Amino acid sequence: MAEMVWCQSCKTVVWAYDHYPHTDIRGFLNEAYMPCPLCGAKGNFDGWGSEDAYGDLKSVAPKEVYDGWSAMKYIAKLHKLEWNPSPDNHWFRD
Repeated sequence: MAEMVWCQSCKTVVWAYDHYPHTDIRGFLNEAYMPCPLCGAKGNFDGWGSEDAYGDLKSVAPKEVYDGWSAMKYIAKLHKLEWNPSPDNHWFRD
C-alpha cells in the first residue's frame, strides 16, 4: 500500500507514505482548505494511492518499480512532479 499527495500549484509531491491504508488524503486536504507546506496554495491537491502499490506498474516498468516507494516516484515522474515529500510526514515543516 502506498499513498502520496502533490500540490497542483507548485507541481511537487509534498506527502508520501507506504504501508498506509488506501485513503483519499488529497480529498481531505482539499476539503480542509489546507495550505501547501511549500508554496502556500490552499486546497489545490491531487494524489495517487494503491492497495497494491506496484503490482500493476512492475509489468510496465520492471526496472523502475520494485516497491511502494519506487511506484510513487514512478507516478511522480510520469506527472512531471518534483519529489519533495515531508521527511517525517509532518504537514507543517519548521
